[in-house]
Amino acid sequence: MKMPIDPKALGDKVWNALPEIKLPTLGREVEIPVYVIHNSDDPEDYFFLFDFEVFVERSKEGMFVRPKLRVWAGRDDFDRVIFARAFRKTFADEFDNMRNQLARGKSKMGWLSWDLGVDLAGAFITNLTAYFVILIATGAGKALSSMFSLPSWMKGKSAEAKLEEQVDGLKSQVEAALKSIEVSLHHELYQHAYRGRQGGRTTGMDFDEWPLPSYVTQHLGDQKSGSWW
Repeated sequence: MKMPIDPKALGDKVWNALPEIKLPTLGREVEIPVYVIHNSDDPEDYFFLFDFEVFVERSKEGMFVRPKLRVWAGRDDFDRVIFARAFRKTFADEFDNMRNQLARGKSKMGWLSWDLGVDLAGAFITNLTAYFVILIATGAGKALSSMFSLPSWMKGKSAEAKLEEQVDGLKSQVEAALKSIEVSLHHELYQHAYRGRQGGRTTGMDFDEWPLPSYVTQHLGDQKSGSWW
């Protein structure tokens, strides 16, 4: 009979492990394309498509690849605070969903199996690995080594409260990094965002850029975020 999870015991275990976290030695850089698809003329009305394909294949080779986000959109006049929050939540959920679906694979390695040295199954926290991937992929990962130091004002708190404070701080750092990420304009996404009308700026857009992947064109009308690999 499977014993129920003790939140306090789990919190203690996770908290005790966090200060010992060491980032893996990162290998070859792998670009993760992200497509921002606008549903309407509203600049805040969009969803995300994530291409994890190369990332997954390299990770299956046992490599802790160095991820790099490449964001494509048809317009970039959206609110960056709202964008960063939505991106963080959606990327983390899609990343964890990918890892869970690949969990049965015998070749699952690299970021696909990294668990911080702690079994987080059924835990009250999720998305931690995805947050580390985002920070590294935005070039904000240099400060990770000192991220989990224990401030003196937290020493009297419970393990759960300490862990929640640390995870909230990590979320804030992720969103701060995402607010300043470069967004590249793609002419096909531009046409979709403005529905064929002349719309916003086109300065710097490469009209000779390669066509959108077939997966993206097939899902332009989904109005729902997703990923493929």
